[in-house]
Amino acid sequence: KWTTDDGRIMVNGQPLVLKGVNYFGFETETYAPHGIWDHNLNDMLDFIKDNNFNAIRVPFSMEMVRDNPVIMNVHCHNNPNLCGTSALRMLDIFIDRAAERGLLIVLDNHRTQSGGYISPPLWYNNSAGYPEDEVIRLWKHLVMRYKNQWNVFAIDLKNEPHDAATWGRSNRNTDWNQAAERMINALHEFPGLFFVGGIEWGGRFENAAQYPIETGHAHLNERVVYSPHCYGPDVYDRPEFHVENTHEYAKNLDRIYTAKYGFLAEKGYPVVIGEWGGKAKPGTRDAKWNNWFVDWIRDKCMTNNFYWALNPNSGHTGGLLDDDWKTPIQHKLDLVNRAQPNPTKFKKHNKKICITKE
Repeated sequence: KWTTDDGRIMVNGQPLVLKGVNYFGFETETYAPHGIWDHNLNDMLDFIKDNNFNAIRVPFSMEMVRDNPVIMNVHCHNNPNLCGTSALRMLDIFIDRAAERGLLIVLDNHRTQSGGYISPPLWYNNSAGYPEDEVIRLWKHLVMRYKNQWNVFAIDLKNEPHDAATWGRSNRNTDWNQAAERMINALHEFPGLFFVGGIEWGGRFENAAQYPIETGHAHLNERVVYSPHCYGPDVYDRPEFHVENTHEYAKNLDRIYTAKYGFLAEKGYPVVIGEWGGKAKPGTRDAKWNNWFVDWIRDKCMTNNFYWALNPNSGHTGGLLDDDWKTPIQHKLDLVNRAQPNPTKFKKHNKKICITKE
């Protein structure tokens, strides 16, 4: 049983400590996790497991769910039995192999259409044939497919609402908080957690102080998790990253991010950082921000997180692996290890899933 209690995520009454990573590809034109064009999928999942992660956020597209195409760009010799597989069957295999390694899964509605398209600003895209009721229908399809899969513990309803998206404005067409409430109620059969991102590319929750997610049902409200995204200057440079005085730098960023979403944790709401990261090359402004951010989430008790990303082919951030998809980038691993040094571990025992210390 997944739930929350006083800001903590709970599994069967025990606190869950998350150290997660984003691993993308299903939302792209290959409809499959990236890197398997050269390497064995098991090697990717083993790297995640061996580096003490316990969860993967898996972006997908609504187009992938609707059309269920055959996956593309797979090294058939290195990935026996995957060539010619449909996208949803590939997702089944991915989730099953993650489960074998004790890895939890968050399914992330990352894009409406597959490929290089930026996710639309709102949770629906009428012009592309994805009105709200169709988005909910496709989510229901996934929920029914995985509701009994133990390691699919959360769904991220919409990646990074932005531009026209609002919160608490009482506008049915743009209010993301109201849409999230409708979606959660429609997906009530899902037994896990519901991740709700902020507006303005996932990072802003100011109006959640007055208008928190309220489904009208206590058993659903207790499974809502606020999931901000946050990046430094490698992704989006801002004036506050150029403050030279170390004390003022930290004080200023604390003020800005506490106002955006840090207050949620202070008020006892459950928070999981859905995306953060950057190239963080030592000596750069981005490294300075990443190190500050790790200190800040530790200080705020918001260390449940999903790092962006495993993949080296993320343009602004790079990944935990170098371009060969094999060589670890140690300074990034050091960051995520400092952010969350003791994640919960799972194993299967007598057909039951147990929390273990090993």
